[in-house]
Amino acid sequence: MLAFVLLFGGLTLVRTFASEEHVQQPTGTETVIYADAGDTLWTLASSLKKESMDTRQAVYLLMERNDLRDSALQNGQMLIVPNEILP
Repeated sequence: MLAFVLLFGGLTLVRTFASEEHVQQPTGTETVIYADAGDTLWTLASSLKKESMDTRQAVYLLMERNDLRDSALQNGQMLIVPNEILP
């Protein structure tokens, strides 16, 4: 019985922490874009970033802000663009 309680409690704790990993809503000053078919993080970051920023840094910031684990995008996927990327 104790093993069941420990297992159930552990699974509940894991689920609780996993549900907190959702992307926060955009702030009033952040820009929201939607990926089109064929878009990549690299091309989006390159076209959105300020001239002085390295594209790799812009990709990293996009991935971090949107809680992306890899660079694959879906058609119609919403992306929040952090202000620090924009010119």
